[in-house]
Amino acid sequence: MADKNQEDPLLSAVLNTIRASVSLSAQDVEFFRSLDPDISASVDQTAKGVLNLINDILLSVDGNEEVIESGKEGLENAWKNVGEVMDTLFEKSDHAFSAIRRTDNNNKTNYQYLDDAPSVDQNHRSKRIEKPQLNFKRPVDNSELQPFKPLLKSKPHSIISLSEVLKILPAEENVPSHYAQPYEHEIDNQKYSNSVLEVRDPISPQPWEQTEATWVDSAEALNKMVSELRSANEIAVDLEHHDYRSYYGITCLMQISTRNQDWLVDTIALRDDLEVLNEIFTDPLILKVFHGAFMDIIWLQRDLGLYVVSLFDTYHASRLLGFPKHSLAYLLETIAHFKTSKKYQLADWRIRPLSKPLKAYARSDTHFLLYIYDHLRNSLIKQNKLAQALNDSRNVAKRRFEYSRFKPVISSTAVYSPIEKDEPWRNLMYQYNLPSAKEPLVKSIYEWRDFIARKDDESPRYVMPNQLLVSLVATAPTTPTDVMSVSTLLTDHVRSNSKTISNLIKATMETIREGAKPGLPLEFSKDSDAQNLTVSQIQSMLEEYKRLEGKLKAKLAATFSSSAESVLFHGNSDLDEKVVSYEDAVKVVSGTQDLIKRRDALLNAITDSRKPTIIDIEVTAGKPDDGPSDYIPQQEVSRAEEKLSTPDPTDIIVLKERRQHTKPQRGYSKGSEESENVLYLDKQKKILNERGGQTRLPKKSRKFDPYSSDNVGPQVAKKRKKAHGKQGSFKK
Repeated sequence: MADKNQEDPLLSAVLNTIRASVSLSAQDVEFFRSLDPDISASVDQTAKGVLNLINDILLSVDGNEEVIESGKEGLENAWKNVGEVMDTLFEKSDHAFSAIRRTDNNNKTNYQYLDDAPSVDQNHRSKRIEKPQLNFKRPVDNSELQPFKPLLKSKPHSIISLSEVLKILPAEENVPSHYAQPYEHEIDNQKYSNSVLEVRDPISPQPWEQTEATWVDSAEALNKMVSELRSANEIAVDLEHHDYRSYYGITCLMQISTRNQDWLVDTIALRDDLEVLNEIFTDPLILKVFHGAFMDIIWLQRDLGLYVVSLFDTYHASRLLGFPKHSLAYLLETIAHFKTSKKYQLADWRIRPLSKPLKAYARSDTHFLLYIYDHLRNSLIKQNKLAQALNDSRNVAKRRFEYSRFKPVISSTAVYSPIEKDEPWRNLMYQYNLPSAKEPLVKSIYEWRDFIARKDDESPRYVMPNQLLVSLVATAPTTPTDVMSVSTLLTDHVRSNSKTISNLIKATMETIREGAKPGLPLEFSKDSDAQNLTVSQIQSMLEEYKRLEGKLKAKLAATFSSSAESVLFHGNSDLDEKVVSYEDAVKVVSGTQDLIKRRDALLNAITDSRKPTIIDIEVTAGKPDDGPSDYIPQQEVSRAEEKLSTPDPTDIIVLKERRQHTKPQRGYSKGSEESENVLYLDKQKKILNERGGQTRLPKKSRKFDPYSSDNVGPQVAKKRKKAHGKQGSFKK
């Protein structure tokens, strides 16, 4: 089976056997056996031969296996054993193939491994180190009072000058005012060097065990590194970041590698001195190779004022080439044959001095990256995908950092903000399934946590983890003791601010019970019932009314004041002496006293118009006041009674008068035209809830009464007409 020429006949014979057995199983063999004795004898002989082959295979696999007896019953009973033997054969063949592949891989590839120490210095894990941002020359500002301004002091390799790009751009419809990305024009218009566009043999990196990284933490070492980088055609760059003890985060370490040398740059010690690297990073003739620079570009410009021109991102290259994985660890293993460890990825990179395992891990990120770039570049050129990879890398290099307060209304990958959404607390509600009724409480605690994190330059999850925030919302403690007992894992900020948190929760819960949202004016819908108003709502409405009334009075007093400046002439006329007007072509001169009288008359008219009108109703003695009709003298009443008592012979005598049921019209009564329309507020709800003239019909009884004349009993089902013609049924 080792030779391909020997495999083809065997495979074809197996396939022919399978086809024959499948076609034979579809036929009624027993029927044909009953028709022809020769066919029956041939089938029995063939079955016996196949059975012998099966027994031979079973015994070759396991000598203790029971032999299958001839006949249909024996084969059916032993079929389970046959299945188990087949499973054993498949398992053994899989193990054999795996062993063959493992032997081939071991012969072809010799992997290098990261010198993985048992653990990172355990003392550093337990100790709380001093926050390095306390010693920064440029203090950390988390206020977001203005848009993020680039930290550039000079702009090497520029096409547009620094003074032009540092002008703040005015706000647009969906984009607030901001500063542009200083090197956006250069990134789009400067071309890559020719070495990027050609297929070249990959250059192997320096031996891992025989080289060490150079530590850079002084201005002298930095200048020496920059002078060596000027002569390089490609450099590999990576960053290590820490964001747990800082609101925005801190860039703690920068790794730079050329074909011959590795550097580890202490970006904490040299935070304010690294702008000199822009001479290298913005040079279009020097290619900068990153892996997954999506966030590295943001950290460089936010903390160090560095920008990258001529970027090649190996992450986008691996995606265009269709790799099953796109991580740096996968590229190191498959291309550089180097296996690293990711347990240091979340280490505290603020620690100084760095341990040897941490330095080795950081160095491995860039030591092999140029060799990986060589392979990816050649593959992209062969598949005609290099232009797309360079375009994707340009888009990453053009990313801009912006504060959350000035982020665009429509989110874009070109702009990064620490808080991307307008209402970020909603994610917590969806993630932890919090009721919507407690949204004001979630918002209040979330905003308090964000405020404390900005003030102390801590991450929000350090001030109060999300699980603790959700526990506070679920239990809603209103005393400091209850806050302390919410969880066994309380942060220092929650413990020291337990009283503030309890008061915040108490005030927010009262607001929720009153039905108003915090921070918004009290509003009522048109359908709200006046009886549902609370005392606090009435007081707030009264205060608002008094405020508006006072504002109106002050405005009227200023408008009609004699000392007020003329709006039309702006002080050119003297209103204190006289005013000239014309009535019917006659000149009329009015003095100050006349104007005062006019003002007083106007104010009195306005005041009188708002006074209620009181109408006195006179009641005359002796007249009935219980009905709307006029008074009738007693003499007229007696005459009418006499006339009614005298019978009229012409009258028609009716034996039985038919009673007529007249439905009175809704809302109509005698004297309604004469009486005034009165609106009773206490009956408003009842009037609005009435059915507007609609009457409910009585429900028909479903019971059958055989003695009732109205019911005729259930009807017999009608017989359908016989269908003529072709009939058919189908399922859709």
